[in-house]
Amino acid sequence: SVETKKIHLSQVSAEIMTCRPTKHTNPNPFSHLMRPKQPLIFIHGSFHASWCWAENFMPYLSSCGYPCYAISLRGTGGTFAGEGVKKVKIEQHVQDITDFIKYVQENESELNANVDSNPKPVLIAHSFGGLAIMKYLENQLLPLQDSDDDASSVNLPISGVVSMCSVPPSGNGKMTMRFLKRSLKDSWKVTAGLAMKKCISDEKLCRELFFDEGCNEDVHGISSDDLKRIQGYFERDTVATIDLMDLAKKLPSIHTDENGKAIFLENDIASPNFVPALVIGARDDFIVDEEGVVELAKYYGVEEVMVESPHDVMLGTRWKN
Repeated sequence: SVETKKIHLSQVSAEIMTCRPTKHTNPNPFSHLMRPKQPLIFIHGSFHASWCWAENFMPYLSSCGYPCYAISLRGTGGTFAGEGVKKVKIEQHVQDITDFIKYVQENESELNANVDSNPKPVLIAHSFGGLAIMKYLENQLLPLQDSDDDASSVNLPISGVVSMCSVPPSGNGKMTMRFLKRSLKDSWKVTAGLAMKKCISDEKLCRELFFDEGCNEDVHGISSDDLKRIQGYFERDTVATIDLMDLAKKLPSIHTDENGKAIFLENDIASPNFVPALVIGARDDFIVDEEGVVELAKYYGVEEVMVESPHDVMLGTRWKN
């Protein structure tokens, strides 16, 4: 089962959720002596918090033997950003993620003290959470570009990243212009729903943006009651939002080559700067278009994978896609 608790990070007291494999997950009587699977850390996007992973992904992946952890980033209802704070800088989210990775490593090492474990979590992000992961990798690896230190001494504390329907390295700017060219009506829906937070009160708009254009509960399984519950979470988890003006000055796309690839990531699996990555986009995504998904895949030097899902790939009846 999923457990919720508070932990103290370096700058905030954060809400986290955990879901660990049960003893019945592995029938092997010697399973307690086997090296455990690497933990999974889930990073949410705007309007969301750790709860969005607890509905489907965490219980399912825990049943497959993976220890699952999710954090509610600073500014959500569960992780207080400070009295009167309405905007959070991206580096503050990166700091929370950095601290949380260390917490997960220490917790897993303690829980598996009887085996030779070296927990290196996989980061799994959605929407704006994907941009925070890019900034995290930038913080970890970019300084080595201008350093005389031996790159082989790098010990990145993660074993891979997964980005789902994530904001591309260039942010929302180019996507917004593409939306304007395609449809003024759709562009207004995205602006009103997100920037003006209309998705919190407008049920039809919320369905279109997050759960597929023109969808209804009979087809996609988001009942009216579920939607109202989710809208309540959206309102609670937008206490403080990302400072987009500040972010525009430090987008990940600044540190890419002529092909759009991050200059600090290597394709050679033997390189310490090689980071296994999976980039997933959704064909029915109303918020992040396919061009944005392709841009992100180029950043990591991989091929994108498109699935039949809406923007909120972790919710609704199509989450297994």
